[in-house]
Amino acid sequence: MSSTTSSLPFTVGCSVPLSDSTIEKLKSNFDKFIYHPKGSSDDKFSNDELKEIDVFFTTGRGLPESIESLDQLPELKHIQLASAGSDFMLKSKTIQSYIKDNHNNESNKRDLSLSTASGTHVLSIPPYAVGMSIALLHQWPRMILGARDKKRFLSEEECDYKGETYYARSSYGRTAGLLGYGALGRETARLLKAHGMRIIAANTSGKATPQEGYVIPGTGDKDGSIPEEYYSTKDPKSVESFLKQSDVLICSLPNTPATHYFLNKEKLEMLPDGAVLVNVGRGSLIPSDDLLKVLDSPKFFGAAIDVTDPEPLTENHPLWSHPKLIITPHISGNAENEMDIAADILLTNVKKINQGEKVINEIKFDRGY
Repeated sequence: MSSTTSSLPFTVGCSVPLSDSTIEKLKSNFDKFIYHPKGSSDDKFSNDELKEIDVFFTTGRGLPESIESLDQLPELKHIQLASAGSDFMLKSKTIQSYIKDNHNNESNKRDLSLSTASGTHVLSIPPYAVGMSIALLHQWPRMILGARDKKRFLSEEECDYKGETYYARSSYGRTAGLLGYGALGRETARLLKAHGMRIIAANTSGKATPQEGYVIPGTGDKDGSIPEEYYSTKDPKSVESFLKQSDVLICSLPNTPATHYFLNKEKLEMLPDGAVLVNVGRGSLIPSDDLLKVLDSPKFFGAAIDVTDPEPLTENHPLWSHPKLIITPHISGNAENEMDIAADILLTNVKKINQGEKVINEIKFDRGY
């Protein structure tokens, strides 16, 4: 494709499946757009193509398997992920080798940036969190499975896990605790507030911060003003105070050394009687054995998890059949047109690189966030 005066002077490689309209948009914005979508019959990049690529747009699983070393991409300046998380990418052999080489060659580091598509999933994951919260409070799973099993109208007592006369637990007036207040936490807070919930949040600083990165218009919490109170995940007393108030706990933390098994049995038991939990972050936040023990407690009302420990959760694990738990296979982020939305972040970041600015949603290779 010939270059146009308005195109950005970059060659972009793409392994992300996109709609025809988005492909045409990207072709018109870059000097060269090399497209070999993953899973297609034409998913291989030639060595000559790899040598040209300045920016690679790829899935959260990482670069194509044929790329065994970044030496195959001598012109590469930036990797743009189409996912909100980067942990799978960072664990790949190609990136682990790059991190090791950069660490061992302080005087000759390769300048390469990485960014995620954080912000694209606010159209699917927050609604999932809200929907699951309501489903748990209303005990819908119990009613659905009970009706399917018994093939008749259930009595009100059969609809209640305590065997009492059924009533719907209202979201109105309850406190929703957002564990993690990034793009997902902010949009979930906005939606839950519309249901009459009191909102509190826990983040690293324990303070309100402006929303950074990519924001879809009309979503999120730009100035962090929705929560009534903030708590710091670095302060054990602050965490305890936060959890003791969270009737509905929404977890959207990434996978980092600081979050690994952060929400253990001791912390889960701090939740109020009748609490429900939804985890849309990473499964490594909650040890499965600890979750199982808490679910068995009469004080805990229920949970929904889109992520598991380990992932995938082993076959025949007791959590699969627990009556208080809903498990979905890490698909809450599979939004309609999500890859096309992620392409907008790609375009935004290449423009920033061209102008010498910092990219949005940047991930530091050595830190993982």
